[in-house]
Amino acid sequence: MTDKQQLDAELTTILKHLPGWQFDPKYADHCWCAVLIDGTGRGIHVNATQAKGRFCLSGVWPTDSEHQVHGPDKHLHITVARNRPPEKIAAEIDRRFLPWYFAAYAEQLKRAEQHDAARNRQHEVTVELAALLGPEASRRMQSNPNQIYAPGLTVDIHGNGESASIELRYKSITTVKAVLKAIVKAGGLTE
Repeated sequence: MTDKQQLDAELTTILKHLPGWQFDPKYADHCWCAVLIDGTGRGIHVNATQAKGRFCLSGVWPTDSEHQVHGPDKHLHITVARNRPPEKIAAEIDRRFLPWYFAAYAEQLKRAEQHDAARNRQHEVTVELAALLGPEASRRMQSNPNQIYAPGLTVDIHGNGESASIELRYKSITTVKAVLKAIVKAGGLTE
């Protein structure tokens, strides 16, 4: 029996005592670890090689729409002796790991959702400002989807769409004066 087959066999018996958890099929071909999932996005990474004779458990964290992982600043890892009865291992996971993990996961999921909401708002503002510039404005979707180009003009939308940078290039002094007057009139120098 390979190390992976042994790990999966041991975890199969432990899963009988962790209701709602199952193997994540995406990790079926990993030779040194497994991931247990609960169907809500949460997961437990189980490494059998990190600590001799012990399972090393850590959390799987949510990602945002840009595939950035949102995890806590300080991760909790626990180890549990592999030679303990499956129900005792499950009880240790339930007692020592899951309460912390569920709370930390909920917090990180909220961060990922806030990140996505800010990015969506940033995109909406970018589209709105591009429309103001008319058909000459183009947006570079690949490298920076929140940057607008027009002849002699670049606009960068920042954060959640509440601020922007404008770069004017090779514009007449008349145009520059009009832009600066508009900024002053809108109160843009007192922000």
